[in-house]
Amino acid sequence: MAAQKVHLELLVGKLVRDRNGAKIGRIRSVHAEKEGDDCVVRHYELGGAALLSRFGISALRLAGWPMNKEPRKIPWDQMDLSDPEKPRLKSEK
Repeated sequence: MAAQKVHLELLVGKLVRDRNGAKIGRIRSVHAEKEGDDCVVRHYELGGAALLSRFGISALRLAGWPMNKEPRKIPWDQMDLSDPEKPRLKSEK
């Protein structure tokens, strides 16, 4: 399978839908690792918890409440980016 190149700055903030068109959440963070000269995406994080995690803070923790919600992590191979303007899940996980 050929590597797909997508400009991450255009992807972050996009709404992800499942195969049936239902909203899953917005891409808030992308986790990648360096492999040789390439940067390879490992997973995407969706939702409000991912946004807070991205900044390393929790508004609820700042207010003194524990926050147990984790970002929704989508493995790189489960994301259909054939149309980067409309990312979709490949399966119903």
